[in-house]
Amino acid sequence: MRRIFAWLVISGFTAASLFACGGPKQQAKPQDKQLSRQQTADIRARADAAFEDLDAVERGVPPPKREEPTPPPKKEPPPEPPKPYKEKPIVVPVNPARARPDWVGSQPNMEGYYVGVGVSTSHGNEEEDWARARTNAYVELASTLKVSIRSMIKDYFQEKNLRLYDKDNITKDQSSQNSDYAQDASFFVDTTLEGVEIVDRWKDEGQKKFWMLVRLSKAEIERKIRERLENARKKAEDYVKAAVAAEGQGRIGEAFKGYFFSYLALREYFGGIVEYDINGDGKKEILNHEIERAVTRLSTSLDWKAEEPNRKAVISQALAQPLRVQVIQGSTPVKNLPVAFAFQRGTGSVEPHTTTGEDGVASAKVVKIFGQKQAIIGARVDVGALVENERDRRIVEAKFGNDIDVKTGKFFVELEELTAFIDIREENLGEEVRPGSVAADMKDLLAKELGMTFAASAKGADMEITGEAVTGECSDMFSQRVCVARVNITVADRLHNRQLFAKKYKISGNAENDKSAGLEALRKVGPRIAREIIKAMQ
Repeated sequence: MRRIFAWLVISGFTAASLFACGGPKQQAKPQDKQLSRQQTADIRARADAAFEDLDAVERGVPPPKREEPTPPPKKEPPPEPPKPYKEKPIVVPVNPARARPDWVGSQPNMEGYYVGVGVSTSHGNEEEDWARARTNAYVELASTLKVSIRSMIKDYFQEKNLRLYDKDNITKDQSSQNSDYAQDASFFVDTTLEGVEIVDRWKDEGQKKFWMLVRLSKAEIERKIRERLENARKKAEDYVKAAVAAEGQGRIGEAFKGYFFSYLALREYFGGIVEYDINGDGKKEILNHEIERAVTRLSTSLDWKAEEPNRKAVISQALAQPLRVQVIQGSTPVKNLPVAFAFQRGTGSVEPHTTTGEDGVASAKVVKIFGQKQAIIGARVDVGALVENERDRRIVEAKFGNDIDVKTGKFFVELEELTAFIDIREENLGEEVRPGSVAADMKDLLAKELGMTFAASAKGADMEITGEAVTGECSDMFSQRVCVARVNITVADRLHNRQLFAKKYKISGNAENDKSAGLEALRKVGPRIAREIIKAMQ
């Protein structure tokens, strides 16, 4: 009853207010707006609260206390992406009248810094000349740093009471080129030069040379090295831990990946020894050795069963059925393992990357195949699919490639020879050339690359290659004569009743006289045509 009375009072007050103001103002008809359920509930809650407050006033009691509604959380703006590194512009002024600085021609000693001096001879573009001087200064700085980094790493390991890997470590003599970790140190240096500071530059107006002095903080380099070493050790342990767990659960592809990444992390450790309890027996082993054993163990535990390993095909044609290989470990099919198919003998086009399914089977289509009598196609663990980039793939292949190749799948394809008939007329300065060199040169290259054989006539041949090569235009070039051979060639594929291509070429040769220059031009025709045929067929 009180709510009805309150509503009447409010309505009456509103009407009286409007009447006192001259009545309601004319407004445009509002557009229908559909409220959401949440908005409707909020309006009802506020109305109920107003009635409760009015009721409390009528009864002479204080209105009930209510908690303020929690405002919706403000959306945080997305973090700004990191700004790409921009090389610092050269801001060191150049005074043409300045005397020759002491550091020109003699590397200065700056406490707390590695320094490099670069020089460039003028090529007419001052901006490019300074850029070349800067690059040369960077090269000298990097050379100095690559020598010093070895002592830094050695000091770090001595300070931490850690050992270096004797088999292949960073502290070997600088002249030794067989240290993989030394190569990693060089790679680290080459990617660390963005902090270089340009200290001074000088333009030698008399000699037309540009000189530049740069420096790099020793403390910053030492900090980066220590940071890299600490991160590398942790990554190596984390990756090998994940690899062991994956191997125990039968996830062979993930196990390979973990061992590979752990090895790559050890490379970042610059040859330091990491001791780790890899098998949980409470005894720590040298992780470098344990990873090698693990990859060998995994590789030799896999059996590769090629389905229909012996096939037949016509050269340049596709295989009728895709290659299929099953990978098993013991009696269990290995699923989700990346597999790479590649030619081990012969050439062609094969689907390179695939993955085993639930049944452990990986398959690949062979689109074209070439070779002499027999081609061999292998299937193995796809290292490239398990690492991040081509550099890492090469590193892992160099280390573990022989272990991975101990057991693989192989397919042997007996090739039916492709026969060709070649008829090329040769003419040099109006005289027919017999015997010519064009057809003979073509046969040598086509037989070697495609396993092609040759027929004495077009009848029954799979391909027919006809045309002419004629020389007739000669001119002077310095102290020699140059003659041009005009070549018209048509290649017909009789197997598919189609023209493979028809092309015209101009090929030049030079010699002391016209006849020799013409013959030299004709000698270049055969290899050129053969390469075009190989390209078109492959």
